Amino acid sequence: MDVHVQKRRISSTQVTLAWCASLLLLVGVFATGVLALNLSVFSSSGFVTTYLQTLGARDVDGALAMPGVELPSDLTPDSAGAALLKRNTLGTISKIRVTDDSDLGSGIHRVTVSYTLDGAGRQSARTQSEFVVERDGTNFGIFTQWRFKETPVATLSLAVTNATSVSVGSGELKASDLGAGAGAFGAGGRFSVLVPSLVVLSHESHYLTSDTVAVPVTSPGDTENAVVKAVPNELFTQAVSDRLTSFLDDCAAQKVLYPVGCPFSKGITDRIEGEPTWSIVTYPQVSVVAGPSSWLLADNTGTAHIDVQVKSLFDGTVSALSEDVPFSLNYAISLDDAGQISFAARSANLAQLK
Repeated sequence: MDVHVQKRRISSTQVTLAWCASLLLLVGVFATGVLALNLSVFSSSGFVTTYLQTLGARDVDGALAMPGVELPSDLTPDSAGAALLKRNTLGTISKIRVTDDSDLGSGIHRVTVSYTLDGAGRQSARTQSEFVVERDGTNFGIFTQWRFKETPVATLSLAVTNATSVSVGSGELKASDLGAGAGAFGAGGRFSVLVPSLVVLSHESHYLTSDTVAVPVTSPGDTENAVVKAVPNELFTQAVSDRLTSFLDDCAAQKVLYPVGCPFSKGITDRIEGEPTWSIVTYPQVSVVAGPSSWLLADNTGTAHIDVQVKSLFDGTVSALSEDVPFSLNYAISLDDAGQISFAARSANLAQLK
């Protein structure tokens, strides 16, 4: 009888020890897991990587919601300076790799990350950024929380010349976003940008085009500059040329020495017999260039020809005058919001060309 009792007592002790060992093992596994998570997901490097992944997915709201991401105090979602904080203006971020995580003391870390920025039009850039983060308490008392000590926000100073709109990524900044009033021949502004971003800018409209400008914004707190310059496309030049050809033909159809509103004329001191006849010998080679406030016709010269019978006031003889008359054009060109071309004479002796 005593032998059986002893055996039962030994079995109960073994069970208790086994439970204790299992509990210690679970505690050890949990502690190891917590340590591993604090060294990875909940580390300073993990915090920065999560931010980059969020921004790379073009989740603007998610990126803005991360601790320490702070925009200028006067910036609202509807203000012009927030125009680049939209999903359609952003590219993606890939191949993220933490290359350094330096402990600066007092719970502050400097995290260096390399990555590839991919933007519109297959633009890309391999670069890196440094982020300064700090401990921000714990979650559930065990997982380390972080926040940006230096907000990952930079500024883009943008100038658009010869136009009042610009494409950004798959979106567009219109004249109102760029502070351009009616009749403006250029625009610009300063915009907050989340770091890192590859801002891809261009202009493409019915009559204008530009080179694509890709600006990597990689340093928090910095200001990057970008200039988008619109130039005439072939359609614009051809439209101007066609309009001028028609205008000059209408001038040549006038049977007077001084065609009204036209760039050529002929002064004669004697009396003319019959009506003068004009023709265009050489049409100007059209070249459209940007002026201070509008498009201009540059170095445009041509030749008209006049035929007329002239009667001498001295002796009454009649002779034929057949002469080439060189002329030059001096017009400003403007485009309205509908893309309509209009011309305005830049000299007092030339009338409006419509």
